[in-house]
Amino acid sequence: MNNIFHSQQCLHKTPKMFDKQTLAIRALCLIVALTATAAVAQQEQKSADEVAKELSNPAGALASLFTSLEYTQYKGDLEDAGSQEGWAFTFQPVLPFPVGDKGRNIIFRPLIPVPLNQPVFHSKQSPADRVHVASGGLTTFVKPGPGEFDTANINLGDIGFDLVLAGTEMKDKHNGVLWGVGMAGTLPTATSKDLANKQWRLGPEVFGGIVRAWGSMGVVLNHQWRVGGSNDQAHSVTGGQYFYAVGLGNGWQLASGPNFSYDWKAKSGDALTLPLGFGMAKTSKIGSIPVKFQGQVFYYVAQPDTFGPDWALKFTVTPVIQNPFVRK
Repeated sequence: MNNIFHSQQCLHKTPKMFDKQTLAIRALCLIVALTATAAVAQQEQKSADEVAKELSNPAGALASLFTSLEYTQYKGDLEDAGSQEGWAFTFQPVLPFPVGDKGRNIIFRPLIPVPLNQPVFHSKQSPADRVHVASGGLTTFVKPGPGEFDTANINLGDIGFDLVLAGTEMKDKHNGVLWGVGMAGTLPTATSKDLANKQWRLGPEVFGGIVRAWGSMGVVLNHQWRVGGSNDQAHSVTGGQYFYAVGLGNGWQLASGPNFSYDWKAKSGDALTLPLGFGMAKTSKIGSIPVKFQGQVFYYVAQPDTFGPDWALKFTVTPVIQNPFVRK
């Protein structure tokens, strides 16, 4: 699951690129505004603890708007890698479509990353092999060798998505399992050539976990290959997220959901990105609308030797909205 979200380089952008970026950001703001206006009182009969628990379940039936701001500090063998940092904003609407009468849903989750000041490395040698760098909802690549870092300013990144059939099977009131099966993909929507991978990617996704009286935990796993696009470089990356949420009462949770990845085309030292995550969350009602606030810190126990994230801070706000696919 990068803090990629101004440098003075903005002054050197061509009007055409500026217009493209401006339109992308305005479109994102419009999506947020239109969806937010549909938000109404929902799940009023549920306590803050119950809403918090369901929001932590990737197979849950609540529709929501996930927004995050993330800061990342980087490290690596490239010159000046240790002084690189970035901010990123991500937006992810979660829209479950009920299927049948057993509490199962088809869930569509597009992840829209907006890099704010992502570090990019311009290699003077530009070798063919690129290093996969994943952080903060954004995937980029760097080319090893002599070169220098620059900053990619506010842009739209490549949009990722997953589409799954999911459910929560409860054995009794407090014990059950959650599951999901479907596909994950990436669309070549990046507005900056420094961040654009220019590939259509697709692959399977599965997830599973447990639900208990104390909370929930589990793992999301997917694999994506290149299926099209102007960039014909091979892509084979396994990614995912492990998550846990422990209820503390009054809407409080000990909760985190770090993202990890493994690039099967990379050299062994550049293949794995794996963070340890710790976080606290609080679900409250603003008026009649439940909203989850969360802060997390990630420390990366493994990252590409060439260049990768060292640690990160992530802040999220997730309001529950009226599900457009469910009649009131």
